Amino acid sequence: MRRALFVFISALLLAVAARGATISLGIDELEKDGFREFQGKKIGLVTNPSGADSRGRSAIDVLYRNQTAYGFHLLKLFGPEHGIDGLTPAGKNLRQTRDPRTHLPVYPLFQTASGDFRHPSAEEFAGLDAVVYDVQDLGNRSYTFISTLGNVMDECAQRGIECIVLDRPNPLGGVRIEGPRLDPSLKSFVGQYNIPLVYGLTPGELAKWINARYLARPCRLTVVRMKGWTRSMVWEDTHLPWVPTSPNVQTIGAARGYTATGMLGEIGIESGLGGPYPFQMISGRGWNIDELAVRFNALRIPGVRASPLVYSAGSGAPYEGIRLQMDPRNAGNLTAISYQAIEVLQRVVAGFDPFGRSHGLSYGEWRDQLQMFDKCTGTSRVREGLEAGVPVSHIVQSWNSGVSHWAVERLPFLLYGAVVQVSPVPEVGYEQ
Repeated sequence: MRRALFVFISALLLAVAARGATISLGIDELEKDGFREFQGKKIGLVTNPSGADSRGRSAIDVLYRNQTAYGFHLLKLFGPEHGIDGLTPAGKNLRQTRDPRTHLPVYPLFQTASGDFRHPSAEEFAGLDAVVYDVQDLGNRSYTFISTLGNVMDECAQRGIECIVLDRPNPLGGVRIEGPRLDPSLKSFVGQYNIPLVYGLTPGELAKWINARYLARPCRLTVVRMKGWTRSMVWEDTHLPWVPTSPNVQTIGAARGYTATGMLGEIGIESGLGGPYPFQMISGRGWNIDELAVRFNALRIPGVRASPLVYSAGSGAPYEGIRLQMDPRNAGNLTAISYQAIEVLQRVVAGFDPFGRSHGLSYGEWRDQLQMFDKCTGTSRVREGLEAGVPVSHIVQSWNSGVSHWAVERLPFLLYGAVVQVSPVPEVGYEQ
């Protein structure tokens, strides 16, 4: 019942908002072209509710209902983290199921009961001519959907199977590039590629880079491009509604906030999950939130404003913190916000130690917490700098070289035009 209601509401929102849509998604272009790329092929589909066309129909429904008329066969479904229905909490195990509408087998491409992070198997891809990827990501390296994309492409390469990516917008736009590049020693499922944390590519563009620069052997890759999308567009410019990608990313505000505050949860600072503004809060208990808001606003981050807010999340005592309101077209360095928040909290909250061992954590749990923070950040240098008292502005400056190099490295893989001039800025790692 919960899943059915979720799908119905998502489809209704899409259908209403799509009337004003200014772009045609990859799946829309595929259908307009009569599914030419699929004809005569046996297909597997990697998707979740975010894989919907601009009319609000899920990719599963579009492919399943058109397969006979257009001469292809949809045989298998695959779900990334959070499952094919998008409802499984982060990090939770998934299991093989069947889709209730189509009765097709659904294979999990995330953590299983055995604790494995899923690289597709030869058995799962057996009998397929092509695997289609249609999933909305967040434009952030630590959000695991793009790691799944790379794993799918790798298995396709090993089996001689075509990988077809139905392209979608980057919700942060195609201009913004921020954050540290990945330290190879910290490679993990939350950081698989040596790219900046905010990388400024669509899924199709990133797939082209993965194919050329990451895979030991490239796959046969086809990207079905969008029409009408340009690099300067943020999500609001597309006039498409945001379809939830996971339980805590129900809105575009949460999608943007994931980059701004998502790191804080790895060290026990509440970012609003379970409340009205997930990934848009910096909160705890016993804080002077009026002073915290004043101190944070004194940073004068372009397009970001903090206001005090008390909220409830679950049955415990209310949380006290600041809500961050972020202008999508004029936001400061989103990646830096987590670290700026730590810096402010150290000044406002007596005895605040972001990386200290919290009450109730075993030594092993504490070390795992710090390691996950480093893995999500992509480097231990940020944490080590904060522990040593290095100003966040200096830490952000240290990203400029990697940002500038990436802006040039990605140029051969851009599908929607390029912005050619990059000027490193001391506290804002934008491509100009």
